[in-house]
Amino acid sequence: MKYFLIIATILLISVSTNAQRELSLEDVITEAKSKSIRSKQIENRYQNSYWRNFSYKKQFLPSLIFEGTLPQLQRSISSVTQPDGSESFVNRNVFSSSANLRLNQVVPVVGGNFFVGTGLDHIRLSGNSNSITYLSRPIEFGYSQNLFGFNQYKWDKKIEPLFFNEAQLLKTEEIEELSKESVNKYFDLLRSQLSMKNAEKNYLNNDTIYKIGKGRYGYGKIAENELLQLELSLLNAEIAFEQEKVNFELNRQRLATFLGYSSNENIQLKLDSIVPDFEINYAEALKRAYELNSALIQQERDVFEAEMNVARVKSSNRFSLDLTATFGLSQTAPTISEAYLSPQNQEFVSLGVRAPLIQWGLGKGRIRQAKTNAELVKSTIEQEKIDFDQEIFVTVANFNLNKKQLAVSKRANEVADKRFFVSKQRYLLGKTLITDLQIAQQEKDRSLINYINAYRSFWVSYYDVRKLTHYDFEQNNVIEN
Repeated sequence: MKYFLIIATILLISVSTNAQRELSLEDVITEAKSKSIRSKQIENRYQNSYWRNFSYKKQFLPSLIFEGTLPQLQRSISSVTQPDGSESFVNRNVFSSSANLRLNQVVPVVGGNFFVGTGLDHIRLSGNSNSITYLSRPIEFGYSQNLFGFNQYKWDKKIEPLFFNEAQLLKTEEIEELSKESVNKYFDLLRSQLSMKNAEKNYLNNDTIYKIGKGRYGYGKIAENELLQLELSLLNAEIAFEQEKVNFELNRQRLATFLGYSSNENIQLKLDSIVPDFEINYAEALKRAYELNSALIQQERDVFEAEMNVARVKSSNRFSLDLTATFGLSQTAPTISEAYLSPQNQEFVSLGVRAPLIQWGLGKGRIRQAKTNAELVKSTIEQEKIDFDQEIFVTVANFNLNKKQLAVSKRANEVADKRFFVSKQRYLLGKTLITDLQIAQQEKDRSLINYINAYRSFWVSYYDVRKLTHYDFEQNNVIEN
């Protein structure tokens, strides 16, 4: 029975160890990019832009369309004009069908539409009179365009490529933002994990010191006030330890669900001691940002869209002509074969005119409003460019500063940890006061938090730089996702 319990305990420990998932910062970022809900949202937004660009390109290719009515039946009593000019109501049963095939091609330069097609219509009439008629259109050409009107295709050629380029850059920036979010989630849990371990050590240290203090109090070496202070420190350490366990559990669940795991996933983090050793030059970072940042593409697109709106408003408030012209062959006969014999020419030309005469200044007001809005967009972009330069400067400065602060806080943590150890040993030997030991412990705890926060600030600023510049200064290459 004894050996059975030993084996069961070993197996339980083994299973528990295997179930534990140990992750580094790089692991968390990699998992977030591949499994998190945020990564799926980023990809979905990009795919939406991809298919928008796909549709934009395809609209300039020829399209083949079939239209038909198969069949249409109408039964009614209708008024029919007789040969003598009189009107008579007769029963009419009309069975009709039609089939049309048309090839359309847009003409982007002028905004027109050209088509070529063929078709066949069939009408069968029964009732007071019976007849069968076919109407064929073997070939038909047509062209339509709004002369002097707004050409959407012209503006699409300027705006849509920018929109897709912006979406590609924005995807990279969102992935870097996801990396930064992963950094924050990682350090939330790491701080709780290290704070919990530190709180446990503090609790055990205070428990040991309290027990020693009780012994000293029994021998009359310390006063009751110091013993009570030791007991209070022990109770506070126990409360702090319990609180840190709760914080750790909450942050563990948050990180697990963020990465797409079950909320019960047993995650432990390991702190990477390797930090990228490089500094970033502001001028180079600014140059990289102006080459690839999506905000600058968006600004260019905003200008085009404002100018497009001006052109649209001007077009809708001035003289315009709608041209439609068709040419083809047609024939009608009682049989299909005869309907294609000796087809006759058919032409249709229409020129519609639209000219606003009196609007009491309405058109002028709309045009001025559109122009004013375009000027506002341009002036806003000028300010955004100034703010962008400042953002690059601040981000680069923060990165270089955080790198230095990380080295300082790491050393401060080591010094504070060693000082507490020395203070503890001196107190156990009776060579220092309890207040000195408590101060050393508080400084140790504070230095640990400052160290973790410095680590977090460094990596957050690291991914801020990557997001703004689209450049990996550690590897000296453009970031591609």
